[in-house]
Amino acid sequence: MTKNLLQTYFKQAQELPPAVQEAFARAAPDETIRVYALSDLDGNQRFSERWLVLGENHLVLVEPSGEFLNGHTAWKTQALALRDLGKFELLEGLSSSRLNVVNASNELVASVQYTRRQAPAVGNLQFVAEQVRKRLLENAAPPELADDFDPATEYRDAVLKAVKEAKATLAMPKIGVMLRLLSYLKPHKKPVAIGLALAVLLTALQLLPPYLTKVLVDDILRPVESGRITDASFWLWVVIGSLAAVWSISEFISFIRLRIMALTGEKISKQLREDLYRHMQKLSLSFFSSRTTGSLITRVSSDTDRLWDFITFGLIEMVVSVLQIIGVAAALFLQDWSLAILVLVPLPIMTAMFYWHGQKLQVLYLRIWRKWSAMTGVLSDVIPGIRVVKAFAQEQHEVKRFSEKNNALETEAEILHRQWTRFWPTVVMLMHVCSLIVWAVGAPRVLRYALTNGAEGMPLGVFIAFTGYMWMFWAPVQHLGMMSRTVNRVSTSASRVFEVLDTVPNIVNKPEAKPIEPLQGHVQFENVTFTYDGVRNVLKGVTFEVQPGEMIGLVGPSGGGKTTLINLICRFYDVKDGGVKIDGVDVRDQELAGMRRQIGVVLQEPYLFHGTIAENIAYGSANATLKEIIAAARAANAHEFICGFPDGYETIVGERGQTLSGGERQRISIARAILHNPRILILDEATSSVDTETEKKIQEALQRLVAGRTTFAIAHRLSTLSIADRLFVMEDGKLVEQGTHEELLAKPDGVYAKLHRTQAELHALIAV
Repeated sequence: MTKNLLQTYFKQAQELPPAVQEAFARAAPDETIRVYALSDLDGNQRFSERWLVLGENHLVLVEPSGEFLNGHTAWKTQALALRDLGKFELLEGLSSSRLNVVNASNELVASVQYTRRQAPAVGNLQFVAEQVRKRLLENAAPPELADDFDPATEYRDAVLKAVKEAKATLAMPKIGVMLRLLSYLKPHKKPVAIGLALAVLLTALQLLPPYLTKVLVDDILRPVESGRITDASFWLWVVIGSLAAVWSISEFISFIRLRIMALTGEKISKQLREDLYRHMQKLSLSFFSSRTTGSLITRVSSDTDRLWDFITFGLIEMVVSVLQIIGVAAALFLQDWSLAILVLVPLPIMTAMFYWHGQKLQVLYLRIWRKWSAMTGVLSDVIPGIRVVKAFAQEQHEVKRFSEKNNALETEAEILHRQWTRFWPTVVMLMHVCSLIVWAVGAPRVLRYALTNGAEGMPLGVFIAFTGYMWMFWAPVQHLGMMSRTVNRVSTSASRVFEVLDTVPNIVNKPEAKPIEPLQGHVQFENVTFTYDGVRNVLKGVTFEVQPGEMIGLVGPSGGGKTTLINLICRFYDVKDGGVKIDGVDVRDQELAGMRRQIGVVLQEPYLFHGTIAENIAYGSANATLKEIIAAARAANAHEFICGFPDGYETIVGERGQTLSGGERQRISIARAILHNPRILILDEATSSVDTETEKKIQEALQRLVAGRTTFAIAHRLSTLSIADRLFVMEDGKLVEQGTHEELLAKPDGVYAKLHRTQAELHALIAV
């Protein structure tokens, strides 16, 4: 993306362009703009401008018509009545996404494509449009947005953040990226200095063979022909021996240099990977939810490996090439200044060509990387879910899906190679033309020198040496031209690595944050309001207080805010308004790691790492002994089935614990929580997907686990919360009811009583 285009996006991010507002007013008179978004890609993945503007009754698509009116761009509109629309289909991709608008007859009436930087704004517009349409069909009042929601502010905040990321990836000058990459050389000054010194020495040695050729021709062979030297054998072997020594020493120096730089490059690559992975561990959940696994794996693995390759080989080769150009240029002028000027004249032209071509390649390499990430995204998505693929016999479908991504990658690569293969022969031809000019000017001078017995012209040895230096001059120029492609690839990889390193975590410790150990488990929510996207409030003024050791059951319809509530307790996100306190201290004022070490989580789908059962139980409790691990497993009713494995606690569970049943994974997860000994416990549907017998064993383990701990348990199966001290009923982001099981059932019109009756009727129906 060019700098001008980025500036255009930056300007657009400030506010809806007046011309678009006027076009909307013509298409939907008397309607107020509720929210808007920019679709910045056309159907061919090229940057474009198409605005989606939502009013009270219409969704209006505004885009340039391609014509001019009174010297200004004319805009065309497409107004879609929300009542006539059927649904919005969001097709998400790695680098771009598509929003299809379908009418009530299931016909596609509009389709827009946009980059990831516009995804927050388009997602917000989609949500609001669906809510407005729903209320229109119900003849109800328009939906409430967040109290401080403003369409211009929301769009600006979302897009400016994305534009900032785009600038980090695309617009940062290559020289800035390269200088930052070179900063990683600082801890390795000594080996790098040795490598550069050897490069200088190697360059000097490579200047000697053409000069020795000149000596051989003009100072030995020609004098022998003229009879001035009768026995030249000694000097002949001196020249040959010198050439042998130069080449031998050069290869030895090259070997030492490559060895030093290879090891140095490996150390730098290792440091980059560690810095990248360490920083990723600090980032908030929102960072990972907005990026694919394949994209992040690519940055840590192949991108850093490409940087190693450049530091090891490319960097020094560039230095050697520059030194060769300088040294050979000096040698050319020493041989014949007039011919040297002819050789150097095309250099500025070639430099401009390389720069222009490099600008094109930068965009092409970014597009290739996106396609590559899309392909690796399929791998990272399918391989962990291979059991589902095989269960539904979708192998051919997944092969087709991978093939589509692979073909898209090939198409982008073909575009790149077409650009490169058209450009490079032009450069080489320019070199050949320059060489022909040198021959056309220099060869007659050699002939004149022979005809005038040295009175005029150029000696043959000088001309041979000059042409040798000339090709030595073109070789590094050619190499630097080839390196422009490498530099673009490296700068793109480095930009992606630095983009992650420059991402600031949303959830961080305050400078004055202090750990509170041990926690007592007194939890308070004070008028908490929270929103994920800035459009709708997921929690709305939630207030409650939980005493230490109390068990709270969280129930309610899906989407009511139960999971969000426990996310705020763990401080995976920060509240929008209000406060969450533990032991009377706001979680934002507590030291994050110390607080989370005292919170245990048992998820509906427990995650086990590839390793032994003992290692998984001890995860988070590094100093645990085998005796303590076994005690935790006994408490979780897991010891019996673990001992049934041939290797017992040393059994390798496989990636994500796929070699174990769901109930076994869950009990290992409970054992892990027991060993962790948390003061606050989170149970998220811990028994939702197991059989009755396994559920009984898990319930027994949970009773041991919750004893003496403040516990929040989410469950849709209300019977599993019979041991809870109180039940919190969440609906539409609000705490609508709280009390014991009996107290809530005593309210026949209450939400909990209705849920209980529905489940009882369902169980009765299943029993029949």
